[in-house]
Amino acid sequence: MIFSVSLPLFAQGDDWNSWLTMKVSHGFTRDFTLSGIVEYRTKSNFSAADRWGVALNGEYRILPFLKAEVGYEVHHRNKGADGWKFRQRYMIGATLSAKWSVLKFSLRERFQQTFDQGTVETNLRSRAKVNILFSKTVFSPYFSIELYQQIAHQSFWKVDRLRYRPGVDIALPKGWGLDVFYCFQHEPDKSKNIVGVDCSFTF
Repeated sequence: MIFSVSLPLFAQGDDWNSWLTMKVSHGFTRDFTLSGIVEYRTKSNFSAADRWGVALNGEYRILPFLKAEVGYEVHHRNKGADGWKFRQRYMIGATLSAKWSVLKFSLRERFQQTFDQGTVETNLRSRAKVNILFSKTVFSPYFSIELYQQIAHQSFWKVDRLRYRPGVDIALPKGWGLDVFYCFQHEPDKSKNIVGVDCSFTF
């Protein structure tokens, strides 16, 4: 399998964005978890709102090393001169994981369709991630690479978007957690620098 991938060059002129997320999860059984998510994003060097969204996701652990997911999202997006517009998306996926020493490896494949003002975009998202699981600390650094491939109207193996994301997971008391990260998103016609915080609560 050969992808048409080239490593991006980080440019000072790229747009800076922020992503902020709040996720609340409840484990109904040992293997099934349901999550509600609220998200807010900015763009144009943090000067303008980009979108807000809500999502509902379900996750089921099939085997100790394999879990499946399904989700639905609604976004309200700032389209500039066209004003604010709604779009919706559903996704299904699966994640394989394995541990070796202090490292945790995972590979996630996610199929999603986005419905936006009469158009439909179908993507396969492939993400490889490695976490460092330090003992006796609440910090777990990680790094991930994610590829977006559009399934329609072009060669399937062409990569439309690349995300490089280093970050750190922080386990807080009483079910709370933080994911603080930087993400570089590269596309053929533009690139973005993204700083973000994902806050989570599990009960």
